[in-house]
Amino acid sequence: MKKPVFAIFVAYVWTKTLLGLVITPYKSVREMTRHTVLVPVLFSPLIGLIILFVIGRMGSFVFEVHGFKRTFLALSLSTGLISILLWQLLLVYLLLSFYIGLKGNRRTY
Repeated sequence: MKKPVFAIFVAYVWTKTLLGLVITPYKSVREMTRHTVLVPVLFSPLIGLIILFVIGRMGSFVFEVHGFKRTFLALSLSTGLISILLWQLLLVYLLLSFYIGLKGNRRTY
């Protein structure tokens, strides 16, 4: 495969899996345990959180807000932080529970 075609394919699979994690996390994480190459997509919320912190730091140097705007900005950023953290914890919990379940089912007779 040529590099641009491969990059488009990887972006498509990453986006498709990420949307699956948003809409149906249980089904998507179960699919990730079957195809382990998709496991890095599980940490996309963590990557988004890091990007949120970097943009927030850069924005704090560029913009200076006061009053109600500052309160609204703090509320929206903290809500985003909490929701992304809880989503990431849910995904990691599902992944670990599926791996433990698969490990328990593999018995040698």
